[in-house]
Amino acid sequence: MTGRLADYLITCYTRSMMTLQVASVADAVASELRRRLLAGDYEGGQELRDTELSEEFGAARPTVRAAVQMLVADGLLERGRGRSARVRSFTASDAVDLYRLRRPIEFAAVRLVIEETRQLDKVESASAVFSTLADDVSWDQVADHDIAFHRAVIVTAGSPRILRTFDDVGSELRLLIAQLRPAYRGAQELAAEHAVLLDTLRAGHIRPALAAWQDHLDTAELFFLDLIKERNP
Repeated sequence: MTGRLADYLITCYTRSMMTLQVASVADAVASELRRRLLAGDYEGGQELRDTELSEEFGAARPTVRAAVQMLVADGLLERGRGRSARVRSFTASDAVDLYRLRRPIEFAAVRLVIEETRQLDKVESASAVFSTLADDVSWDQVADHDIAFHRAVIVTAGSPRILRTFDDVGSELRLLIAQLRPAYRGAQELAAEHAVLLDTLRAGHIRPALAAWQDHLDTAELFFLDLIKERNP
């Protein structure tokens, strides 16, 4: 190996390691920001400046910008050209639009689960864990278990594309919940509603299952719309 080639390979290796390191730090920053967003630590519309985040995390500004861009891609932050990022805020029409997309995703998954007689162990596990929640648990725990149940149904359907789309919608929905901090009725009542959905999958009849899902999602949409109207009269 010539000296020039060796130098070239060393340079390439060094650059690749630096890229991996930056990506790793950016992932860590994005993960912490995502946690804060979904915990409701930031208000809708709140500005997140690169310089302030860079100082807080002790990371270079390009690294912070990369992390912010990940969350922009997830629909959790918004960023205009040459502007600081802002926390996504939601209107009533945003909530309607989320459910407009969510319904066909979940309906397609329900059809696949029943038509292909999929094993329901993941859904049953999610339902069982949901049912162990005490009525007075915090709103974020209820929201996490609610979304985990529906995601288990999507996973069970076995379609990577449906799952990918659901995860995109789920991120926005989870942020909406974090900002509204809903006062859920008892966790046990909500867990029981999801147990009914599970029963329709076990029964294996598509039309009753889709009707149950329609009613469940309609009720959830109205719940969030009422909350948005209360917060923004």
